[in-house]
Amino acid sequence: MIQGGELILILLLALIVLGPRRLPEIARKLGQWTAELRASAREITKGLESEVAQLKQPLDELKAPLKEIEGDLREANPARYDWKGPKPVSGPTPEDAMADLDEIEGVAPDDTEELE
Repeated sequence: MIQGGELILILLLALIVLGPRRLPEIARKLGQWTAELRASAREITKGLESEVAQLKQPLDELKAPLKEIEGDLREANPARYDWKGPKPVSGPTPEDAMADLDEIEGVAPDDTEELE
């Protein structure tokens, strides 16, 4: 970051090198270039945001049915999906543990308490 003393030194050097007549013109041009750069950056940002939104839309459409199924599963057996312990500081999360339980074949929802 440029501090106050450094900024004053730069302005003095610019005044000496450019002179009092050309300094305001160059400052104006520099301001115009800065405004153009900001406008271009805003335009690029809007374009990228619209592209990302178009990419996210199909993903959201795919996630909606999965969330409905997940909700139905939670309603059918809410005790299986409720974590009744402290949140771990490190290591696997409760969600990871529940996903691991779901992957075990032959374990009925009622048998999960025996594994604890």
